[in-house]
Amino acid sequence: MKFIKIFLIVALLIVVAANSSVFIFPIAKITMRAVDSDGNPIDNAAVTASYDYPKGFGVGWGTSTKFVDAKTDKDGFYTITKGAAGRCNFRVSKEGYYDTSKSYIFKEKTLLFVWSPWNPVMEIKLKRIINPTPMYAKNTTPLKIPLVENPVGYDFEKGDWVAPYGKGIISDIVFTFNVRFVKNDDWDVSYKLTFTNEKDGIQEYINPNDYGVYRWPYEAPEDGYRKEFSAFAANYREGWGSKHKSSFNKERKFIFRVRTQTDEKGNIIKANYGKLSGDPQFDYGYIKFTYYFNPTGSRSLEFGGNLFKFSREEWEYKVSGP
Repeated sequence: MKFIKIFLIVALLIVVAANSSVFIFPIAKITMRAVDSDGNPIDNAAVTASYDYPKGFGVGWGTSTKFVDAKTDKDGFYTITKGAAGRCNFRVSKEGYYDTSKSYIFKEKTLLFVWSPWNPVMEIKLKRIINPTPMYAKNTTPLKIPLVENPVGYDFEKGDWVAPYGKGIISDIVFTFNVRFVKNDDWDVSYKLTFTNEKDGIQEYINPNDYGVYRWPYEAPEDGYRKEFSAFAANYREGWGSKHKSSFNKERKFIFRVRTQTDEKGNIIKANYGKLSGDPQFDYGYIKFTYYFNPTGSRSLEFGGNLFKFSREEWEYKVSGP
């Protein structure tokens, strides 16, 4: 009889748990605070909080995602308490700022059904929109490497290789490719990136721990540019299979200066700035990269609209994000 009572209690708990996120997932309480770059609170910011919860009895196995819309209070705070899988996601937006997303992951439980710590405060920093600037911006998609062992220029404003390999006129950046190809699992390629003018150049930018939509400095630096950059990639046989290695760094971005003009003393009197949103990707036949070219002469890196007018059929060239 005692065994039957225990069995019934366990069965009842299973049924209740199947219909309750409290029993399936522990309760989590978390507070987020929206602030600007100086740490000042941002009130009345729009918050979308999301978390996973069990589908429940009769709905199917696994989880679904719930979304909750809210606003921050006068001190920039918003608090949510829910039965969750241990991860709470927040997206915060307000007019005049770049949207920012950030997640908090709970890893411990103090009780069986309570996530720890209870009610941590997570700061979410929003960057102000200061000087959005129209630019020539393009995702090149794979470009066929037009020649090897000799330099070939790419024109940011025209969005193409320089003639006779494309419609470009000005060599903003210059690639020199070296390619060895035997077969698909036995090849290597490298390129050297150089520039036309003495004060032109490029510098790496590693994004800091930033969760916002805009992950760049507001302006390009005035110095720190170098004249060359090199990269490589290779596929080679090893044992029964093949391996790939390259200098690709997914965290790396670039800021460039091109079309630089100087006076007789070497002082810069005019230049154009821009950015590459990641390492160019390439193999033995193609290269692709995404760039933003500011034609105004200012050092602004904030993208404020595309000067390229791509057709609906040219959707793959469009860039996303500032």
